[in-house]
Amino acid sequence: LSVALSGTVLSRCPACARNFANLYCSNTCSPDQSLFTNVTRVANRTSAQGTPQLAVLEYQTFYQQDYAD
Repeated sequence: LSVALSGTVLSRCPACARNFANLYCSNTCSPDQSLFTNVTRVANRTSAQGTPQLAVLEYQTFYQQDYAD
């Protein structure tokens, strides 16, 4: 959903939309997240099945300069 909305906003710049989608997917799906992500804020929540869980509310990401460029 977030990527689709950004695509609409960034539609005038296909390269920007692709770069944003790549960054978003890397942040959410990378098997190496622990190497560049630091969770800074969590909250307790209860799943629909009643199981207690932690939800990430805030995080920091760290990228090498060449990746950011």
